[in-house]
Amino acid sequence: MKRKRGLIAAGILFVSLPLAAQERNGGADSAANGPAAIAKSNGESASLAGVRLHPRNALALPDAPRATPFPAAANITAEAPGRLVPRYELAGGYSYVNFNPGSPFPSFNNNGGSGSFAYNASRYLGLVAEFSGYNLGRDVSGTSGSGSWNTWLFGPRLNLRRFDYFVPFAEFLVGGSHVDAQITGDTSQNAFALAAGGGVDVVFSKHVAWRFAQIDYLMTNFSGANLGGTARQNNLRLGTGIVIRFGLPSPPPPPAPKRPPTASCSASPASVYAGSNDPVAVHVSASSPDNLPLTYAYTASGGGVDGNGPDARWNSSGVNPGTYTVSVKVDDGKGGTTSCAADIKVEEKPHHPPTVAVSANPATIKAGERSAISCNGASPDNLPLTYNYSASGGRVTGNGPRAEFDSTGVPPGTYSLKCEVTDSRGDNAAGSTDIDVQQPPPPPEMVRLEQRLSLHSIYFPTAQPTVAKPNGGLTPSQAATLDALAIDFKQYLTYKPDAHLILGGHADIRGTKEYNEKLSERRVERARGYLVEKGVPADHIEVRAFGFEKNMSSEDVQKLIEADPDLTPAERQRLVRNLLTVRLANNRRVDVTLSTTGEQSVRRFPFNAKDALTLLSRSGGETAKKKTPAAAPQKKTTP
Repeated sequence: MKRKRGLIAAGILFVSLPLAAQERNGGADSAANGPAAIAKSNGESASLAGVRLHPRNALALPDAPRATPFPAAANITAEAPGRLVPRYELAGGYSYVNFNPGSPFPSFNNNGGSGSFAYNASRYLGLVAEFSGYNLGRDVSGTSGSGSWNTWLFGPRLNLRRFDYFVPFAEFLVGGSHVDAQITGDTSQNAFALAAGGGVDVVFSKHVAWRFAQIDYLMTNFSGANLGGTARQNNLRLGTGIVIRFGLPSPPPPPAPKRPPTASCSASPASVYAGSNDPVAVHVSASSPDNLPLTYAYTASGGGVDGNGPDARWNSSGVNPGTYTVSVKVDDGKGGTTSCAADIKVEEKPHHPPTVAVSANPATIKAGERSAISCNGASPDNLPLTYNYSASGGRVTGNGPRAEFDSTGVPPGTYSLKCEVTDSRGDNAAGSTDIDVQQPPPPPEMVRLEQRLSLHSIYFPTAQPTVAKPNGGLTPSQAATLDALAIDFKQYLTYKPDAHLILGGHADIRGTKEYNEKLSERRVERARGYLVEKGVPADHIEVRAFGFEKNMSSEDVQKLIEADPDLTPAERQRLVRNLLTVRLANNRRVDVTLSTTGEQSVRRFPFNAKDALTLLSRSGGETAKKKTPAAAPQKKTTP
């Protein structure tokens, strides 16, 4: 750790030297080489004193004495590349990580490369996506090996763009990392990763920069036999590379040349009724940049226009309903012209459409019931009305102001009923109402059965059932649990014939993944076969095998122990002292889920059962490669 701190301090000092040099150089030269001094030496106006001069070299070193003053006034206004803000930055280069696996393992070196893409949302804030890959070689317990690993990180980056050729930055990235078995000592893993640090880019030009140095604290969260017990690695990462900058702001456009006349048109009113013969005033607001006299020429897509100046009149006589355009060409007599147009809408005289109000009585019914529909339509012009009904479900009968909704055969839900009324001119109006169709209440016996349906997880002894005896391994206490489940579920099927039992098999963490998957398959098949023997239809049972992929943790098992109402405080303490044995036993189980309700079986280990010691025992193991400690003490049977 001391060595890492020393490396970080040295890196920070190394990174800060160019910045300090540029700051000192800028302050020392501000008076001697500033715009005022240059203007004075050239005999020019002191107005150049407000213009900033930028250093002429990328390393911010003091300029050598010059025999003549700085001559190029055009470069004074050019912005230095370090102060430009590229919208995007693409970086790639070398990356080194000093990986600290944790005590008692020594740190080891990792060499590789990294690439990143940054989007700069503002002058100071950027968003970074980074991918890095490394090769390693390490010696664990006298055995040498090599491997690889990578990280993918995302997060914000803060940039300080106040130097001409340097851009310091700080970043905080989070994401993930993948390592192979050479690091963990077990299997490859994916884990959370975090990087915090910064660096300096040396900007050669507006498109190319050198990532002079990047120093990060890199944290990973791997676990395994070749790693320390904290499951956290505090690593040091160093890097350098090339940055490609693009999406730079464009220079301002040149000043626009003088334009021809400008004009805009308006019409008042913008609409009239067909047959009213109302005139419309057309006004043109035009101007000439050279104050030349303007002439106006009008045309129209319909109707007539009277006038030859900035104001004219459009006559709507004889035109049909529609939209008409009046266009005008404005000419300054010197070859400069422009045009504009105004739209005028001719509308039919307004109709008074009908109105409608729809209601349902009752608005909430049971499936199979009916509801009376009232559609109260009215015509302000006293025209006859016709009625038309539609619904999103069910059936509607009726063609007048009264109708009926029939919910026979529709599933529970909310249905929208629409009534549309149309007058003799074709004007219409529509109204709607919602009818809530509810599911009739289930039979009371089914509700009581659903409440008492016995859903309890089934537990198996270690390594049972075996390949040789796939129909064994079911202890008397667990067989009794399956007996109760079979009786209740067969009766439940008379009310819910589409119901299923979903059996999920598990195994404790001992043994290989393939072994435990096969073992959990045998357990769910044993539970399924027993239920079928008791009369449960085989096509109403689904099985799933998880191996040790969904094992309960020690914390989960301890919570179950503390919540078990049948245990005394002393018994809970004894079980907690043997928590490893109890956790392994809790993961040798088959969970039961009821498909219609989603209810999952209660996970309560049968500590009171006579065969509890058999279920708790770790002897034999789920792998024959190692022995396990003695089982937890048997829970005394409660009278």
